[in-house]
Amino acid sequence: MFIFVYMKKRLVITLLFLSLLIVVFGQEVHQDSIHDQNQQRKKVGVVLSGGGAKGFAHVGVLKVLEEIGIPIDYIAGTSMGAVVGGLYALGYTTDMIDSLIQVQDWNHLMSDNTYRENIPASRRNNQSRYVVSLPYQIPFGDESGGVSLPAGVYTGQNINNLFLNSTIGYHNNISFDDLPIPFGCISADVRTGEEIAMREGNLAEAIRASMAIPGMFTPVEKDSMLLIDGGVINNYPVDLVREMGADIVIGVIFPLDEKEIEKKRGSISEITQQIWNFIGQNKRSSNIQDTDILITPDVYPYGMLDFQRPAIDSIVARGITATLDNRDKLIDLKESLYISENKGVSAIMSNPYIDLDTLIINNIFVEGITQRERSYLNRWIDNDEKKISRSELDEMISKIYGSGMFTSVNYRLEGANPFDLILDVEVKKSNHLNLGIHFDSNDMAAILANTTIRLNSSLNSMFDITTRLSRDPYLIIDYSINRGIFFKGGINYKISKNDLSFYDRGELSYNLGLTRNSLNLVFSEFYFGNIMLHLGAQMEHFHFFKAMGSIFDPPQSELNNQLYFNYLLNGIYDNLNTVYFPTSGQYFSFQYSLHTDNFVSLEDEAPLSVVSMNFFKPFAISGDVYLTPRVTARYALNDSVPRMYRNLAGGITDGHYMPQQISLQGSTGMEFMENMVFTTDLTLHYNFTTNNYLYTNLNFTAHNNHLHTLFEGESFFGINLGYSYKTVAGPLRLELGYSGLSQRLHPYVSFGYYF
Repeated sequence: MFIFVYMKKRLVITLLFLSLLIVVFGQEVHQDSIHDQNQQRKKVGVVLSGGGAKGFAHVGVLKVLEEIGIPIDYIAGTSMGAVVGGLYALGYTTDMIDSLIQVQDWNHLMSDNTYRENIPASRRNNQSRYVVSLPYQIPFGDESGGVSLPAGVYTGQNINNLFLNSTIGYHNNISFDDLPIPFGCISADVRTGEEIAMREGNLAEAIRASMAIPGMFTPVEKDSMLLIDGGVINNYPVDLVREMGADIVIGVIFPLDEKEIEKKRGSISEITQQIWNFIGQNKRSSNIQDTDILITPDVYPYGMLDFQRPAIDSIVARGITATLDNRDKLIDLKESLYISENKGVSAIMSNPYIDLDTLIINNIFVEGITQRERSYLNRWIDNDEKKISRSELDEMISKIYGSGMFTSVNYRLEGANPFDLILDVEVKKSNHLNLGIHFDSNDMAAILANTTIRLNSSLNSMFDITTRLSRDPYLIIDYSINRGIFFKGGINYKISKNDLSFYDRGELSYNLGLTRNSLNLVFSEFYFGNIMLHLGAQMEHFHFFKAMGSIFDPPQSELNNQLYFNYLLNGIYDNLNTVYFPTSGQYFSFQYSLHTDNFVSLEDEAPLSVVSMNFFKPFAISGDVYLTPRVTARYALNDSVPRMYRNLAGGITDGHYMPQQISLQGSTGMEFMENMVFTTDLTLHYNFTTNNYLYTNLNFTAHNNHLHTLFEGESFFGINLGYSYKTVAGPLRLELGYSGLSQRLHPYVSFGYYF
């Protein structure tokens, strides 16, 4: 009996053991089967078309693909599709890409403008003057000369900086198949007309070439090719992702904007758009037919250049909506790939450089520049600093480009952290003709033309010519020498002709014609970041005449020619973020000038001393509302002041007609003030939508012969209300002002930058 029970127990144990083996073995077989299926599953490729700002919809599409758990084995794109696709292939999540595009100043990125704080103090005013810059060559020897049109409106410096910063760690020549997700993008070679599939090289360069919109951005030169936006030949590269190995293609393309085309019917915009469509139509149609799941976000009424933040949010949302419309197809695709419902396939693999902010630098090398020119560049390069953050690197590149000496400034980081930093700069070989325009209801139309000629390859010697063509024209010829990091010296000559109108309490008193010749010697200018100090001497000759056609003749005593010798000391601190409607920074200037008629005295008495200052600073009130208080003062320390150095108040801008002119909102023209003038005003501006501003200005002015009796003299208020729209050619302003000085309403209209 005992033996029987024992054998029975052994049999039960054996059966249990065998059952356990069957279960374990079966699970292993099942898992091996799943593994084999995953190894052998069909590969999924994603194609992202070009479309400018419309391409932000790609971010929404990728978000939904991630959430559903669709594996992405290959990704290809053109233009903005190459931008989003390249970042995604590099390891950026959709949330990272979304955040990246949200924080960018796209108006800045799509231009070559340098933020004001990164421009040398000596060049900051030029940024707010010129609209067009045309290169030209002066013929020497066998070289041909003449004005030439640039290859594109913009060099793409700012957008390229973004690509370089975002692809740190992948600047070496690499195969794009080695990225976390294999990637390819399309460009077109202008010289051969061939489509160029870019699957290796420098990733930032490939993306930049793929979005080099003809006429807007300069092409990218690579080897013997001149590369432009691939959208002109293959805007939707399904054939490329098939070539890379994709069995199933999910594609994103934007439908033709029939409504927009209808609105622009007969215009140059319609013609351009249709030519663009015709060029790549055959490839577009065949690639659409070769797409397994086609996603077509309807982003109307947004277009290629709608880079404003509300538009970006809406476009991304349209991408999400369009993808969710295909959810059933995507779920079916996932199931056919045997992807577990609770275990989606991550599209992102690790990129160790994405979160790397502090870069360790072994060596810094500079290409494309002589050793002599390198000395000029060293002011922005700290060879001793071994660590640099991404933002500091961006700032350094911007400052080099902001110097105005270089056509382009590129860089690459070779190796792994620590890196070798290689700067690749292109010195401006041609000179440039810069043009600005301005119109206002006071002076009518004006054109400003400027050229800067580099006299040698050292970048230290400059010859500058500026002229204004208007009712009040002038010509400035300037020669300057830069030595070292901070020093600038030189000489300049200015001749101007003015038809001056002088008012007395709002009533026209007389007109005076003036030809002014000024020879200025700059002993030295020192620059310390945002600080500028200037020391110089000046000879000024005034020739007066009766203004042609005027019935308001000046007294005969006003027509005597005058010659003066002046000595000048002035300083400026300026870190404003912009000239028009600043939101950060501050501005302070002072000047001391000594005026004589024989180098040492004025009319055989003590020379005339003049002290002036100007200060203003914007403060944020709430949201997009800013308050800017301003204080301006000028004091002539002499009882006898020549008429051309007396204080003047009136007009919209300081120094518009005469250097000592203090602006006075709501005034109709210039009026003579006493020896001491003090003006304070408050400007309130509201940036209610992109590039749109409402503003008001309230000012108070007091003047008298002496400082200690200033507020015992005459005083008056002024006010204006206005609207401004910021355009690429400068601000459009519409305002209505009132001044207690003239005691009347003064409407004012202007367009373009002031000069």
